Amino acid sequence: MGSAASRQLLPPAEEVSEGPYDLRALRAPRLTGRALQWVTWLLDSTPLAGPLWARSMRDSGIPQAIREQNLPEAPTFQPLWPLPPAGTPCAEGASVDGLGVGDRLEAAAQAIPDFGELRSRSAGGRVTVSDLRAAYASGAASPEAVAEAALAALAATEVHRPPLRLLIACDPADVRRQAAESTARYRAGAPLSGLDGVPYAVIDGIDALPYPTTAGTSYLGAKRPVRGDAPAVTALRRAGAVLLGKANLHEVGVGMTGLNLAHGTARNPHDPARFCGGSSSGCAAAVAAGICPFAIGIDGGGSVRVPAALCGVAALRPTVGRTSTAHCPPNAFSIMAFGTIAGCLADALLVYAAIGNAGTDAQAFRPAPVRVPARLPGMAGLGPGQPLAGQRVGVFWRWFEDADAEVVAACRHALRLMEEQGSQVVPVCMPELELTRVSQLLTIGAELRQAHLGALLSPALRRRLQPDTRVTLACAARFSATDLLQAQKARTRALTHVGRLFCEQHIDYVATPTVAVTAPPIRPDMAAAGELDLRQTGDLMRFTIAVNFCGLPALSVPVGHSAQGLPIGLQLMGQAWAEARLLSAGAVLEAAVRARVHTPRIFFDLLRP
Repeated sequence: MGSAASRQLLPPAEEVSEGPYDLRALRAPRLTGRALQWVTWLLDSTPLAGPLWARSMRDSGIPQAIREQNLPEAPTFQPLWPLPPAGTPCAEGASVDGLGVGDRLEAAAQAIPDFGELRSRSAGGRVTVSDLRAAYASGAASPEAVAEAALAALAATEVHRPPLRLLIACDPADVRRQAAESTARYRAGAPLSGLDGVPYAVIDGIDALPYPTTAGTSYLGAKRPVRGDAPAVTALRRAGAVLLGKANLHEVGVGMTGLNLAHGTARNPHDPARFCGGSSSGCAAAVAAGICPFAIGIDGGGSVRVPAALCGVAALRPTVGRTSTAHCPPNAFSIMAFGTIAGCLADALLVYAAIGNAGTDAQAFRPAPVRVPARLPGMAGLGPGQPLAGQRVGVFWRWFEDADAEVVAACRHALRLMEEQGSQVVPVCMPELELTRVSQLLTIGAELRQAHLGALLSPALRRRLQPDTRVTLACAARFSATDLLQAQKARTRALTHVGRLFCEQHIDYVATPTVAVTAPPIRPDMAAAGELDLRQTGDLMRFTIAVNFCGLPALSVPVGHSAQGLPIGLQLMGQAWAEARLLSAGAVLEAAVRARVHTPRIFFDLLRP
């Protein structure tokens, strides 16, 4: 840790309101092929790993950021926010707590103009939950027909060259059984909810019967029996939604590209030669390709927002503690949350209403009530007025502009559209972003290593992990308990900084690009031995990790495309427990940019198979 005299004593976070933009690019070579295999072997060999670790970490600047500071704060091991007082923006909207899932969804549907009503839809337009509800109610389609269309679409993605590898597991017989039950309910005039008969996928890091949960590995499904559904999946079953299967992911969620050597890497429907983003890669790609209106992912460092942005769809990561993580393999417990990826924010609202606070009755900490907004914009447009009047959008411009030029341009245009709808863009400062970034990476690395320690201690299982996973988790072992304690002190400081923005400067949302770059290419040289590119990881996570470290909710909204046709997303970070307010603002932006967002090259229409 260095001597006390050599460490910089930082003032208490309450005294730090300004500071330079200090976020640095990660300094590390891209490794693939034999070089990656050699580094993997060396880090697994403890006697030889020390010098390599010391030099590479010193060159990266990561240990210095955490070890050369003297932090006066007490540590925060989990960012559990206090419940919002009545009358504050966080408490806006109608509470649906205490209602059954059908009544919850009915309350949420009332916020969606013309929900479930027949309307004209242009060929190639994205099918929404509302479209499916209208088709089922009118008899124009049935859940069985839509399930068959989804299964046919999944089969088509598997014979595509290269295969898209969206799902790890799909049981067509189980899908057909669920769809048949839903069709029978519609014929009897008794659907369970607005989600009855709607197909969806769930990341293969969450338990959902009848499937094993692999977490993207080749071994975990056989070693860990699944004994029940995760609470979010239970809620969706009660709503009548049709589970298509388990979606692909970056192995054990440690990476941000979606790389998976055990099951095949999920590919981006906009360009199959590019990554989807991770870790919830298959979820985002399946929604983007039109195979299902929504999917449930896990977000520990941006893992629903990053793939949603790279695939051109929407995502909501809720406040930490909003959903129970029961029936889920061990993960990064202090920063993860189950999130929703959806084709539109109206659908994200419906899913949030169904699964919010699911399973939390057994938690010692009770989250704030789930609320739904009064009204979202309709598909026909925004209508008169300025729905964002009086709302303040904070922008730390040096951070916002630390992205590719096309990304910055699209996100600046989105901010102008928010201003046209009445919001005020306010310059703000987010101090100590480098300290926050390093502390989050150290925390998620330590938590993931502990979660998979059994495999790491078994030479046979460790060899079955892909090289980038092994290197990342081996690096996590090189940090000390004191380093981890320092990181939790840094979390206390980060919570103070974001709390000042929301509570003292009265900022409603902090806006950034979701990802600094568009979808990275899948290079041929990573197909056999994998890839470790920390610079690229830094680009993918630059704007998302502060949200996770602080336990806050955030959205990603598609706002345009690059010259190559690759999607770009804008992130809105909100106050704790203010998901309803976030969804409302995001839907306004979504309506304003609708003409600038298009469906991908590989796309399926479930109502026009």
